[in-house]
Amino acid sequence: MTELALDTFKYLDYETINVEGKRVYQISDEKYYPSITTVLGQSQPMEKQNVLNAWRARVGNKKADQVSADACNRGTNTHLMLERFLRGEDPQLETFPPDHVNIFKSLRLELKKINRVYGQEVVLFSDVLGVAGRCDLVAEHQGTLAIVDYKTSSRVKAANEIEDYWLQAAFYATAHNEMFGTEIEKLIIMMGVENKLPLIFRKVIDDDLLMKLSERVCKFYETL
Repeated sequence: MTELALDTFKYLDYETINVEGKRVYQISDEKYYPSITTVLGQSQPMEKQNVLNAWRARVGNKKADQVSADACNRGTNTHLMLERFLRGEDPQLETFPPDHVNIFKSLRLELKKINRVYGQEVVLFSDVLGVAGRCDLVAEHQGTLAIVDYKTSSRVKAANEIEDYWLQAAFYATAHNEMFGTEIEKLIIMMGVENKLPLIFRKVIDDDLLMKLSERVCKFYETL
């Protein structure tokens, strides 16, 4: 059974507010940091924005909004089941749509590799980058401290399609290391795919990834 070590790091929760469509964490009375998802979403390369805009124009706003809502619901439900499972609680599978339950079941075997859980849904922030975010899981994965991020998808994705996921995970590791003096380098993306086997991506932080993260943060702040 996975060990819970929830008192090892003193994680605090912070309120979020919406400022002109941007999700912002209030770290203190003087310190407000945008979320990493907002930063990455609003600093996307123009070619990626063009692809998304072309897709929306092709399928129509109503269909595009429905696809986005379905993806959000699928991700939220899967996260909740995974969190309950790692806490040793009943995931209450009967309360979720069968296709979402299937995604959870597909990822459950990978969770067996989690030796110790330090925190789930924990807020991390970096004073250096001026960014905050909520990390899915900080845990030992096969004996090594790691950042684990859950994703879901309606299709199989290639490794070259998930750069923003790596940047998000790299931010969490960077923020955790800054806040707690850790040396997390291991990043894991667990992606559940509808009607398919899960995709498990692993990476070690390198200078190139950190440089890309810094560039995206700078690009975001330049547009304010």
